Amino acid sequence: MRDMKRCPNCGYIVPAAWTECRRCAAVLTLGGGAPPPAPAAAPPPRVPITVPPSPLDDALLPGGARVTSHSTQTPLPERPSGPDTWLPRIDPALHTAETEPARPRVSKQAIAIGAFVLVCVIGAGYSMTHHPHHESSAPTILAPREPLAGIPTSLADVVRIEAESTRHTALSVIISAATNNAPLSTAELAGLQPGYHWLPGNQPSTTNTEISVSSGPGVDVIAVSGTNKDICAYGRWSTAAGPTYVTMAHVKSCTATSAPSNGWSTIAGGAAQDLPNELGS
Repeated sequence: MRDMKRCPNCGYIVPAAWTECRRCAAVLTLGGGAPPPAPAAAPPPRVPITVPPSPLDDALLPGGARVTSHSTQTPLPERPSGPDTWLPRIDPALHTAETEPARPRVSKQAIAIGAFVLVCVIGAGYSMTHHPHHESSAPTILAPREPLAGIPTSLADVVRIEAESTRHTALSVIISAATNNAPLSTAELAGLQPGYHWLPGNQPSTTNTEISVSSGPGVDVIAVSGTNKDICAYGRWSTAAGPTYVTMAHVKSCTATSAPSNGWSTIAGGAAQDLPNELGS
């Protein structure tokens, strides 16, 4: 037992080479008993901790400048509840609602209606005070013209040439139908030339496609209006005199029954490229 020793703390027999008891973990000394435990060190005295007061004004503190411990900056808006949408948050105090512009007292529709009424009033006043020239002028017999081979130089010439060319064609139809000197009906003429609108002699022609016809025994008269409703081209066929023509201006009603008694000529007028003359030559 020379190589063994007893633990001075718990009395457990341990080898002499051990420096610590494996039973009670007491420190063992070589060659003798364990020294008495050193007295526990006294804890250090407690020093009271004092927190310095907040400065009255310090711009270096987090959150910006402060006055009497209160931040001078406007607090940030509170974060709304719910998931973060990562969209910028706008302070409601900084948001100003856009003011709607003041509406005009008079709407655009009212202005347009007023302008339209004003134009109508001006137009009506002008028409009442400024009558067309042909309404105030008396009917006039125009001098006969040879068929025009060139290009007309005015709008009035174009209107007259068209009316006289239609008269030439319509009178050719009447000559071809007047075989027994019997009066011709509008239905019979419409069957021969459906491209024209054949009217009784007391109904006026208002354009160069309407033919007013007055048919009697041995004498047939037609009237063709110009597109300007001022020119009236008259044509007459009789077994005694053959085809004759007269053109008038400022005619209020272009009817076959109102054909003049004088001014007739054998010059057909119109355009040179018209159909052959009434006798087929």
